Amino acid sequence: MALCNHAQNARLAPPSSSTAVYKEECTQCFDNYDMAAGIDVCLTCFNGACPRTPTNHAHQHAMKSGHQLALNIRRVAKRTDDSNDGESPRPAKLTKLEIKEEVDNDSSKYEYQTFVRCWGCSGAVIDVDGDGNGNGERIRAVASAIMRAVEATKRSEIKAWTEEVTPCEHFESLTQTPGDGFTLDGLHTCSACEKHENLWMCLSCGHVGCGRRQYGGSGGNNHAISHYDQTGHKVSIKLGTITPEGSADAYCYACNDNKVDPRLAEHLKPFGINVLAQQKTEKSMAELQLEQNLKFDFSMTTADGEQLEPVAGPGLTGLRNLGNSCYMSSILQCIFNIDRFRDRYFPTAEDHFATCPKQNPADCVLCQLHKMASGLWSGRYAELQTDYDGKPAHQLGIPPAQFKDAIAQDHYEFSTMRQQDASEFFEHLNNQIGIAERAVAGGSMAPTTVFDFKTEERLQCLECKKVCYKTQQERSISLPMLKRRLNESDSQQTSSDDASAQKQEYAPVSIAECLDSMFGEELISDCPCPSCNKLVTMAKSTRFATFPKVLAVQVLRFEMVNFVPVKLNIPVRVPLGRIDFSAYRGYGIQPGEEPLPESDDGAKSDDASAPQEQPVDEAVVAQLESMGFPRVRCVKAVKATGNSGAEAAMGWVFEHMDDPTIDDPEEPQQQQQQQSALDPGAVEQLMAMGFEKASVEKALGATAGDANRALDFLLNMAGDESAGNDASAATGSVGPGSSQADDSPKHSGYELTGLVLHKGTSTHCGHYIANVRHGLTADESRWFMFNDARVAALKEPQTEQAYMCFFTRTDDDDDDDDR
Repeated sequence: MALCNHAQNARLAPPSSSTAVYKEECTQCFDNYDMAAGIDVCLTCFNGACPRTPTNHAHQHAMKSGHQLALNIRRVAKRTDDSNDGESPRPAKLTKLEIKEEVDNDSSKYEYQTFVRCWGCSGAVIDVDGDGNGNGERIRAVASAIMRAVEATKRSEIKAWTEEVTPCEHFESLTQTPGDGFTLDGLHTCSACEKHENLWMCLSCGHVGCGRRQYGGSGGNNHAISHYDQTGHKVSIKLGTITPEGSADAYCYACNDNKVDPRLAEHLKPFGINVLAQQKTEKSMAELQLEQNLKFDFSMTTADGEQLEPVAGPGLTGLRNLGNSCYMSSILQCIFNIDRFRDRYFPTAEDHFATCPKQNPADCVLCQLHKMASGLWSGRYAELQTDYDGKPAHQLGIPPAQFKDAIAQDHYEFSTMRQQDASEFFEHLNNQIGIAERAVAGGSMAPTTVFDFKTEERLQCLECKKVCYKTQQERSISLPMLKRRLNESDSQQTSSDDASAQKQEYAPVSIAECLDSMFGEELISDCPCPSCNKLVTMAKSTRFATFPKVLAVQVLRFEMVNFVPVKLNIPVRVPLGRIDFSAYRGYGIQPGEEPLPESDDGAKSDDASAPQEQPVDEAVVAQLESMGFPRVRCVKAVKATGNSGAEAAMGWVFEHMDDPTIDDPEEPQQQQQQQSALDPGAVEQLMAMGFEKASVEKALGATAGDANRALDFLLNMAGDESAGNDASAATGSVGPGSSQADDSPKHSGYELTGLVLHKGTSTHCGHYIANVRHGLTADESRWFMFNDARVAALKEPQTEQAYMCFFTRTDDDDDDDDR
């Protein structure tokens, strides 16, 4: 049809280079422009929506926003000359590792079919070429700009295997003097050993040394970093990575990070190295990391070498790897298998889309949670492919790019494309869901309450025998690993699906042994006793005050070796049947026990108007202490990073290692001075998330006015309304305002229903996968492996490689205990 009134009166402007354009996938479901209906891109706000029934999110967007005009885009694969009866040609044999930008060849593979439609005219197609008064030309200009624009989520994918590397001052202030005996022939071998690979040349003197043992699996002997320790020469480049364009892997030991040398050609001249004559002969660090991840990703076999059966269907939909996104995919598969998450977001998805007040669904956390649940459980996108032999092949999966952009927005780690820790993402995801859900009925429908529980901490003075009980709100527990080295004759080779293929150094441990270690009694010296009025030794133990509906357990698999986190290759054995946690239940103060009197500081802290000290995650403190750091540093680091996890706290310790007051105890007076002046903007910002003013002021006062740390404080203290509720919490009372709590003071029976596994040798490289159980009971259930987009049936879960475990409470009647 000719231009309608909507088209003639529309005020349109082409998208700028910074405008988000969603043209490949619907922002409310996973329909994309490769499907028959294509994707409608709003010509006003550039939202992408599907036009097909029954959802028709394009029409819904037009009715809600009043934006009637849309550009429909459909991508169609081109037929090639060597195609056979419409079939795609068999791909060429892979002979080398290459990282190519597929976008460059997009036009040779696909053609794009487009038209403009008006939803104000029931979706009628508009003829923009037949208008001669300029309106059609204006619409065509906007449509052309949309086609040229980079897809909003593609910006992140383009950076998937690149690193944000910048220059540093040490390359600019470089003093160069080739060392005695330097020759070009000596660049092929480490000067201290016989290594020929992973060689780094010092740009100050030309010394050649091999790299660290921990990086790239090259088996270096640390001779490059030893040269820095001995001479103080700060910068080096990796030989074999120099290109004629003047790039190479560069490293600054003073900054302890990968860097760029903007004057590489100039810096190589004193050593007689001509950049233009160089050829890249060795993989860069980014390529080595990519190669390692690809090795982990492609293994879909059992320990016996049996190929796993690909499956697909509702609840069996894979998630494509966006580039180091496996940590996120494994957590999502585990939590969306929990009935509370599924029931909250899957059946209500379309109702939420119709009523959500936010104009851009891509920026709405709740919209993306509903979209993810619908994508995983509808079964619409879980279809097995067929290989060239006609056999069932793995599904394509759905891309979680928009979900990641929404949930990780502005986060300094999760918004990047680097590999992250799955357990830290689990905490971040729960926090973000809690914030988003507070805008809906005050958070009463938040499914994250299934993880909430309370722990009971008991302290007993070993001199006066008096006791003190405290409770703390928790969302997960971290279990220490027990290291028992095997004899050389008992060492075994790891399973063939682990690319590292290292010998097993440690004996297997059971989950019960890890629990006994965590909940066992420990002695703490030099503790002030308010009854004895002196420093004494106290016995400390932790128990469950209540049991969560779903217990999230992190297995602490990493330890620090030469300030580098290294994985403990310890097999963990987890029973698949019912596990009773009643042995770890706390019962509060017992008959015959005498409570310790409250100190003056404790009495003051009971005043609700006084700012409370931020709670410290003792598990993280203990993890840092096990690395050799003093406790005062560990506590300061955990507080300074707002209980953000061991990695963030460890980074803080390294950054403040040279602070003259790092080992000084905190002064309460200084703390009070930090709490005295609160930023009204921060108060208003947190109150807008649904928190009470008194709670906000308390949180800001306890975190020196830092809004981000205050938010963590508020979320960690959710459900624990008052510090004075310790006694009721210890006996299982959930307290006021906790009517939605799922934790139980008596039911302690659990079954394993989800696992996150880590394959690899350290946090620098590796791969996460998930094992998830479908079915109500262990006898009636089936296990499945989720390896990014690939989903396969399992005979039994791979518990030995567990990094996180999810146990679901059975609520059996025999859990009752009237003690």
